[in-house]
Amino acid sequence: MTNDNHQCRFCASPNVSQIIDFGSVGLAGAFLKPDQFAAEKKYDQQLYFCSDCYLLQIINKVPPTVLFKDYFYFSSAIATLRKHFRSYAKEVTEKFLIPKKSSVLEIGCNDGILLKPFVELEVKTVIGVDPSSNVIETIKDPNIIAINDFFTRERALKIREDYGPINMICANNVFAHIEDMHDVTAGIKTLLADDGVFVFEVHYIGSLIDEIQYDMIYHEHLFYYSLLALQNFFKGFDLEVFDVKPVDIHAGSMRYYVRHKDESNDKSVSLNVINLQKREREKGFDKLETFQSYADKVAQTKTDLMALLADLKQEQKSIVGYGASGRANTTIQYCGIDDRHIDYMIDDAPAKHGYYTPGSHLEIKPRSALEENTPDYILIFAWSFFNEIIEKNMAYLKQGVKFIVPLPEVKVFSWQDGQIVEENYSETDDADAKIVSMSEHK
Repeated sequence: MTNDNHQCRFCASPNVSQIIDFGSVGLAGAFLKPDQFAAEKKYDQQLYFCSDCYLLQIINKVPPTVLFKDYFYFSSAIATLRKHFRSYAKEVTEKFLIPKKSSVLEIGCNDGILLKPFVELEVKTVIGVDPSSNVIETIKDPNIIAINDFFTRERALKIREDYGPINMICANNVFAHIEDMHDVTAGIKTLLADDGVFVFEVHYIGSLIDEIQYDMIYHEHLFYYSLLALQNFFKGFDLEVFDVKPVDIHAGSMRYYVRHKDESNDKSVSLNVINLQKREREKGFDKLETFQSYADKVAQTKTDLMALLADLKQEQKSIVGYGASGRANTTIQYCGIDDRHIDYMIDDAPAKHGYYTPGSHLEIKPRSALEENTPDYILIFAWSFFNEIIEKNMAYLKQGVKFIVPLPEVKVFSWQDGQIVEENYSETDDADAKIVSMSEHK
């Protein structure tokens, strides 16, 4: 049903319909200490679909200064991401840049995880822009120009004045976060060299739908993109997507290549774009019913996970969570998980240790806590890093600790006869188990 009280963030259409209501929740990235519990703010979070421009979006607004002033996500703490961005930098440099004559700017550069490889590839000018002062201050490389600010058209004009037009602008896993996409995209249009390329990666809506990834939905992630929605949006800025590339990172992302649209030349978009556009229409990413069906599947995964946790607690089993990310906090708050279900959380980022999760107030501890009191089960909230987490914790698996994965469907893994197996937990204890290879999980 269309909600007349809201309008689309992209096209301003009132033809938007609610898909999922997450209720009033703590901000996914707002980790806190016990003395902050009483003053913790919660915000309504509802997911909507626009039937006019096909954008899936969070309608509710939270000030960007609240979301990003102090940030707890440090990309370089994750080995999978370090490897990914090294490969990414090498690939786009070889495709589009003459390093010693080129400039690169990243919007939302975090701790410089992508910028450092560009420096190693001898790109002449490397610039990072990020509003999170506590994160960007960790960039110590003198070859990186670090600007602690939001990227806007006004800031783009200043950068162009100081450094000239930029050959490549990047935005990775942040293009979904930006409150005023019109201003930022106008800034990209202003700053990008005439033959420049805007490259960005963002979680792909196909992964969100196909794998029931509702854990990607939180206030910080305002937009969930299909190619169809992006094409509609970029038209207003005389920009076009000319190529796409699926990437495995973050459980299924898409890399988009964008350029100035120029009707006077004969440049054509790639076959990748044509095929993806066709596939999205076939899968109904331009239809409300597709997303209503998705909401039903999300509700079922919640029912399955809470039933499993209730059964395990009834059996007096100890359970800890692994991966205190924004994604984890969406799952925790949507499902209603608290200290009745999970004893504490584990995270590999030292900056989070000693803090508590928003809304649910679960303590976050280092992985060494597992040695002091080994649990019966570990619930992997960071399930998209399944391989990396299992490899780090193989000793516990072999000791008999079982691992729970909440999505795309609830599964339990254990070590049996020298193999990782997927248990059929809904059946009897002697039900058949499926042998699992690490390559099955990305």
